[in-house]
Amino acid sequence: MLGLNIGTFIAEVVSFLIFLWLMSKFAFPPIEKILGDRRQRIEGAIEEARRDREEAARLKEQFEAQIESARHEAQSMIERAQRTADLQAQETIQGAREEAERLLAMAREEIEGEKREALREIRKEVAELSLSIAGRVLQEELDGTRQRKLVDEFLATADSGS
Repeated sequence: MLGLNIGTFIAEVVSFLIFLWLMSKFAFPPIEKILGDRRQRIEGAIEEARRDREEAARLKEQFEAQIESARHEAQSMIERAQRTADLQAQETIQGAREEAERLLAMAREEIEGEKREALREIRKEVAELSLSIAGRVLQEELDGTRQRKLVDEFLATADSGS
């Protein structure tokens, strides 16, 4: 039946041991080297991925900080521009008010001067008319110099009275 042949068994064990020795001498070292190299590449890739992830996180934080800084700067610029615009508007309004007040004062002065001149002319005409009427009433004709002297006296009296 199944018979065990010791000679064959020993020959098989010896050939298996020779096979293992040959494998360990020639096949296993390159396989172990390939596996070790592969392990190192995988560990290096994992380490590089970790460093890249950390670098990406650092760059993201830096980028977000720059964006936030740019937002603050833009907001600050908008606020400064608004304050400048408000100040310029106030200065323009104040300048316009001052110019309007100056023009109004000049117009008042001019009106006052015109009024004084008109009153002087009216007084002069009234004096001349009064002398003319008085001369007719008295039926006395005054010569030009005498008439002028009376007009000047009347004007002086009228100016001091007002």
